[in-house]
Amino acid sequence: MKKLRFFVLIQLVLGLLICVPSLATTQLDVTGKGMVSVAPDEATITAQVSLIDRDAGKAQVRASKEVDEMLSAIKSFSLKPDSLDASELSLLPEYLWDRATEQQQFIGFRVTRTISFTIAEIDRLGAALNALANAGATLISSPVMGSSKAQGARDEALVKAVKDARKKLTLLAGAADMSLTSITQISEEAPYSPRPQPTMMRADMALDSASSNTFLPGNLTFVAEVRAQAEAE
Repeated sequence: MKKLRFFVLIQLVLGLLICVPSLATTQLDVTGKGMVSVAPDEATITAQVSLIDRDAGKAQVRASKEVDEMLSAIKSFSLKPDSLDASELSLLPEYLWDRATEQQQFIGFRVTRTISFTIAEIDRLGAALNALANAGATLISSPVMGSSKAQGARDEALVKAVKDARKKLTLLAGAADMSLTSITQISEEAPYSPRPQPTMMRADMALDSASSNTFLPGNLTFVAEVRAQAEAE
């Protein structure tokens, strides 16, 4: 019986000794950030044609002809593969308030056709807007800049974020006179970066902008953030 008690006592002591290092372990928690900037080499453009006709069928036929004109106008430009979309269509009855009769007066059906595409020649952006306006577009978007190197830039930003997190963990441990033992967890955070939305402008305004040759796109910045946890002792 005494031997059994002695054996149990030894096990308890060993268990306590094994747990002692863990009591001295400190948990570190940091965030790392990485940024990479690249020059845009492509731009996404959205253009619309909108018209009214009392006959819905005629309205669609007229709009389709205008879309054909716009598609023909951009054939000479280099577009990003599979970026051209001309499938969006809207057909709605339109009314005008008659003050004399105090009633809504039907004036026709408004049909709106929209095309969007990404031009891969950033230096010909102004010419593309000019071509759309001359082809009959009634509304043209402000171009949304992009880059064919976007994925590579995102990957590079993520690598920088991890390195930044590791650097911070090492600094924290050193400042506390401790040694970094291991990184226990790394997770990618999603920084808030709203997707730019195209702003529609009248075709005559877009034509004026294109003629001025003042398109000076700035760099695109890609940001990555990670959260890292580690142990130090």
